Amino acid sequence: MRAILKATLCLLGTVVLSQSPMSTVRAQQSTGKVYTVAERQPEFPGGKAALSRYLATNIKFPGSLMRQNANTGPVAAKFIVDVDGSVHDVRITTKPLTRENKKGMQEFMAAIVTAVEKMPRWRPGEVGGRPVAVFYTLPIEVNMQ
Repeated sequence: MRAILKATLCLLGTVVLSQSPMSTVRAQQSTGKVYTVAERQPEFPGGKAALSRYLATNIKFPGSLMRQNANTGPVAAKFIVDVDGSVHDVRITTKPLTRENKKGMQEFMAAIVTAVEKMPRWRPGEVGGRPVAVFYTLPIEVNMQ
């Protein structure tokens, strides 16, 4: 059995700043103006297909979760694509972790953070023809096949 990661791209129009029952892993902190919506959205080099291939190659699904046939539920990487296309301030959200899959999910979230931080520079978002920092949400879907 092998895990196939498929990433679908989605940009949230609003950001919820309240506490949620979702677990979050934070990699860095960011300061400065960050848009949640831009006239031209940031884009991974090569587009959505290239992003899916990159994630499938660089994110390893933990064997412990695979053996348990664990349902990860919704997982999303949230990060900022800066004016120079660099990615930072990576956060991972998931459903609340159970005692049985906590260690495996923490390994999985760490693998996602590492892969996202090592991404090549994106084409930055634009507002008024100028590059801007954009908060980006990337849902990550895990299919066990």
